[in-house]
Amino acid sequence: MLIEVGEIDAALADALFPNADDRHPLAEAAHAATRALARRLAGHTAPPQPALEALLAHPLPATVTLRVPEGYAWYALHPEAYLRAARTFGRDARPARAVVIGLRSIGTSLAAMVAAGLEAEGVTVDSLSLRPRGHPFDRRPALSPALAEYLRSRAAAHFLIVDEGPGLSGSSLTGTAAALADLGIPDPRIILVPAWLPAPATFRSALARERWPRHAKLALPEAHPFPAHEDWSGGLWRHHLYARDADWPAVQPQHERRKFLGPDGILRKFAGLGRYGEARLTLAQRLAGAGFTPPVQSLSQGYLEHTFIPGRPLTAAGTGPAFLAHAARYLSFRARYLATGEPARAAGLLPLIAVNLGKTGLERAAAWEAPAVAIDGRVQPHEWLATADGFLKTDAIDHHDDHFLPGPQPILWDVAGLAVEFALPPASARDLAQAVAPDQAAHLPFVILAYRAARLGYATLAAETLGACADGTRMAVEAWRHRDRRSKKERLNTLS
Repeated sequence: MLIEVGEIDAALADALFPNADDRHPLAEAAHAATRALARRLAGHTAPPQPALEALLAHPLPATVTLRVPEGYAWYALHPEAYLRAARTFGRDARPARAVVIGLRSIGTSLAAMVAAGLEAEGVTVDSLSLRPRGHPFDRRPALSPALAEYLRSRAAAHFLIVDEGPGLSGSSLTGTAAALADLGIPDPRIILVPAWLPAPATFRSALARERWPRHAKLALPEAHPFPAHEDWSGGLWRHHLYARDADWPAVQPQHERRKFLGPDGILRKFAGLGRYGEARLTLAQRLAGAGFTPPVQSLSQGYLEHTFIPGRPLTAAGTGPAFLAHAARYLSFRARYLATGEPARAAGLLPLIAVNLGKTGLERAAAWEAPAVAIDGRVQPHEWLATADGFLKTDAIDHHDDHFLPGPQPILWDVAGLAVEFALPPASARDLAQAVAPDQAAHLPFVILAYRAARLGYATLAAETLGACADGTRMAVEAWRHRDRRSKKERLNTLS
């Protein structure tokens, strides 16, 4: 309930304040409901129903747009971690008064948890949410005069800025800190409450690099969710599945779901809190029931519990007819049972190709559409296991529904992925497309181009983010591999 009401809280603020954040009775009622649920989750006995009923007493917009709280959906960010960090700060710093500011969508509920933790330590707390605006690398909140005066009047308080970031630029957190400083709040009383603590030199924003060191930060408590389990997160699983480092595939550790292998032979992998995890449990059960993925036991604290099946990751070399037949059955199952009911238009992929590969003039090749499917989205060789009983697919439940391209697409996207990642001969790729989606097979060259563009963009950004570490180098190599080095004439002949 905290997650869902927090999403509504943020959506109402988005609708009420399209250009600049302000004060409004409906926004305050929505945030009061979020705070009531946070207090309940923190152990307070007061029921949240009166705050929820007070919210429903207000006139509401006809529609609002919900944003996915990425930390709850994908990155194992539990709101209780912010509660514990706030309680520690409240005990150590003993502030008399605090203003807690949550950023964007997930910040509403995270700020409510920080407020609940401070209240538990006797601190008087005001809380609200802000929406930093502008270029992704230069975001700052826009404040109405009334809201600016409200914040300025509390300049003697400690201000805690809460978010699940920082991202590449760090500008949302630091831009908000700069806006508070402009109101006269001293830097020592502006505290950042991020999900992690990167080195400021890595930020794309000059303001973030300069301002990040000025402010104290609340570090979230390090907690291993499963004692006596091996941590397989962030690429650590490669230690157990490969004999030598030279064979490791590239990973961006920050984008990997957290996962732990227990002594009971259960692999626990984060799938999402609330309805996000429930939806992925249903999908995992369906795929496992059809024999394509490891058996799934249950969902607990956002983690899917899979039976661990020993196996050997595949390699691009040596892929035989048995695997391709299995892959065809798997993708045909997804196409048949995981269609979204919406069309996917190939023309929507043209900007991806233009931006990442610099290729234009493909409108004729993109003049088609097909049913959108909850695609696998990750069909690289290391995502498949050869086991004693056949092939199994790992990491199969959420890459159609995360914040990376391409989202739901024709099943031909996964065919193209297999063709590229396994370096299939053209004839084998065409046969696979005919087996999975015969009515789309003629469009395979175009989708291969789009797939390369997506992976090139992802690997390039990952390489830049990771820098001169081993996985940064691996990602740079992957980016190079996805560049289309054919001549323009060769590309046009293929597409025609």
